[in-house]
Amino acid sequence: MKHSNIKTIVLIVALLMISCKSKKSSTIKEALEYQKKGYSLGTIEPKDTGICGWMITDSNNINYDPVNIKDEEFISFSLKKEIIYFKFLPLRMKNRCKNTSPIALVEVILVNN
Repeated sequence: MKHSNIKTIVLIVALLMISCKSKKSSTIKEALEYQKKGYSLGTIEPKDTGICGWMITDSNNINYDPVNIKDEEFISFSLKKEIIYFKFLPLRMKNRCKNTSPIALVEVILVNN
């Protein structure tokens, strides 16, 4: 009886280890697929500095100022710090925030952790 319990525990632990590894590889696959589709990976976070209410930092440490973050389709991403995939259009306007490039968001997808 004890021997079968040990086998069961070993099997469960092995399955958990395999599932953790497969999640990492699927996350890498997901990132590559989004990259092929033109998305950038970044972190959006609210800021407390006047007109610079939000900043997106991409995986290359480039900072963006999403000027249309208050639009209805993007407002849900502005509430707290989130990891996102995003598409954007660069804007030819004066920078509102120091060391950030103004952008217009086109599409945003929340990364599932």
